[in-house]
Amino acid sequence: MKLAKEIISKDYELTYLIPGDLLDADVSRLKKEIVDLIAKNKGSVVKEDDWGRKHLAYNISQAGKTYEEAVYVHMVINFPVLNVQKFDQTLSLHREIIRHLLVIADEMQESIKD
Repeated sequence: MKLAKEIISKDYELTYLIPGDLLDADVSRLKKEIVDLIAKNKGSVVKEDDWGRKHLAYNISQAGKTYEEAVYVHMVINFPVLNVQKFDQTLSLHREIIRHLLVIADEMQESIKD
């Protein structure tokens, strides 16, 4: 007899930075790539906020380039717990993302906002 495994999923907050010198079309393309990557890993986007282009507090050097400005994007995503680590590693290897932060969403804060 096979036992059914329950797939546990949680809400996560993802914030990532895209180079500020990219054209708006390239920024849109990158956002779509991230949403497609989330879907590929069996996740879903709950909420997406574009925080816009901002000057960085300090310069970030990556792959021979120095960035002074970035486009900030914040998302709340729902993911099966088993797929989060693979998704996080994929984001770390993405060449066009300067930095990213993926954390478990605070359940208390989410209930206050609703």
